[in-house]
Amino acid sequence: MTSDPGLACQDSDYATQIQEALDELQQMQEAPRVVTTPEELDTLECEIRGRTNRLSSLLLGLHLQHSLDSEDLKVEQDLLVSQWPKPLKNDGRVQVWVRTAGGDSVPVWVTYYRRQGQRRAGKRYAGLYAGLVLLLDPQVFLS
Repeated sequence: MTSDPGLACQDSDYATQIQEALDELQQMQEAPRVVTTPEELDTLECEIRGRTNRLSSLLLGLHLQHSLDSEDLKVEQDLLVSQWPKPLKNDGRVQVWVRTAGGDSVPVWVTYYRRQGQRRAGKRYAGLYAGLVLLLDPQVFLS
C-alpha cells in the first residue's frame, strides 16, 4: 500500500467488496435451494456464476493494483517512458476501469504519462498508461 490516500481507500474498498461477495456465497452455501425445473436450475446457475465472476474480478483488481504499485513495475515504467519516441511528462495518478475476461470492470489507479507541450483545444493530451502497457503486452510497444 502506498501513502496516497486515494490508494488506501481503493484497497479498503476492494477488501470490503471482496468480503461482501464472500458473504453472499457463504449464504448460498448455508441455505441450499431446492430446484424443481430446468428454468430454476438455469437461474440458480447464472446467479452463482455471476457472484463468483464478481469475486474473481475483485480479486484480480486487488492484485492488479498491488502490481501497479510495486517498485519493480515503477522501474520498468520509468524505462519505458524514457525510451518513448516523444518526451513524456508524468501527469499523475488517475482512476481507470479495467474490464476482466469475465466481463466485469474494476477500478485501478495508474500513472498517466502525456506528451509534453501545449494541449490541443478541447482534446485530451496524447499519452499512455505505462503500467497497463507493461502488464498487458509490452512487446507490442517495445519492438
